[in-house]
Amino acid sequence: MKSNKEKDVKPDGRKVVSMSLYGNDPHYIWGVIRNAQLIPVYLPEWTLRVYVAAKSAPSKLAVEPRIIKKLRFLGAEIARVSTRNSMEPRNWRLLAASDQQLDYFLVRDADARLSERESAAVRDWVSMAEKNGSSFVIHCIRDHPKHANQAIVDGLWGGRPRPLHQLMRQDITRMMDNLTLNTSSSVKTTSSVMILLNSVLWRALSNFSYCHDSVSPCDRWTPSTLRRPFPLPRYGREYVGQKFNSHQELVSKDGDQLKADVVCA
Repeated sequence: MKSNKEKDVKPDGRKVVSMSLYGNDPHYIWGVIRNAQLIPVYLPEWTLRVYVAAKSAPSKLAVEPRIIKKLRFLGAEIARVSTRNSMEPRNWRLLAASDQQLDYFLVRDADARLSERESAAVRDWVSMAEKNGSSFVIHCIRDHPKHANQAIVDGLWGGRPRPLHQLMRQDITRMMDNLTLNTSSSVKTTSSVMILLNSVLWRALSNFSYCHDSVSPCDRWTPSTLRRPFPLPRYGREYVGQKFNSHQELVSKDGDQLKADVVCA
């Protein structure tokens, strides 16, 4: 594991990797802990922000105090969410998009793991966004054939809150309101998020996107000027967004579906 950490680089609190954590499933608890360890290695300027239930939440949503203490010790920021509304806990991580105190946010799955390939893509996006002012408001990653049919993969995207709000105005508020769903079905929730990301967000911001894409046909989503190859090659059958269990063992067994990266002019 190669480190990108420099001696004098520290998180500034204005770039966050956003994850949700609720309940006591070790699959996700250890995933968040492991990512809290990996972020200082691969993205030392970034802070892990973990959205957890408010202290008054039902016990099924509560995260044990010792886990919270461990995450804080590892440098993570804890954001408490009231459970009086009906937003699905999985979607709490999307609240980072509404935080205009931030410069950048990434939405990530707790059961994935940050990698050198992914961090190189993120750094490339931030570098280009810094050079191009209001351009490149959202970042998306597609790195497996199952990602090719989605403009924005839930759990593999990020953005810049202030320009995002300026461009979408009331649409982003409406989008967040629509995520307050009166349903306990994770299937419905996941489907609803995908529809909102790909219909509302992408439709408004596709021309302000910066996407690292190794799998989609060249003209599937973005003009070639907005699409980039990954700065680093993949290792074997690894891809960004793979899932792991609490023992750091691969759960995603579909690496054999990978082919050579699609290269666009």
